[in-house]
Amino acid sequence: MTYASVESFASTRTGRTAAGSSDDAHLSAYNAAFSDLGLRFRWDHAMLEVLKEFNGEAARITAYIERFHAHLHRAYDADFLAQLILQRKAHYYSEFASAGD
Repeated sequence: MTYASVESFASTRTGRTAAGSSDDAHLSAYNAAFSDLGLRFRWDHAMLEVLKEFNGEAARITAYIERFHAHLHRAYDADFLAQLILQRKAHYYSEFASAGD
């Protein structure tokens, strides 16, 4: 599965969204999932904005990995890894989204 390449993180400049936004809960959940799985990823608002060009969370994760951590696809199937991340992210998102209410 191949997706268009993601822009370089360093060249992307976007404004932060308001604190407490839905994006904050998503970012916290993604980063907690990455940490749980031992992945050295850390997303911020700028990265999330870049990845929004891809339809669906699995496509965003796969595009990110292909661009910045392609070596992981030698050990893991792209769909498997994306689903593993999304399962952990869903667990954390429900916690973080309800905490923001």
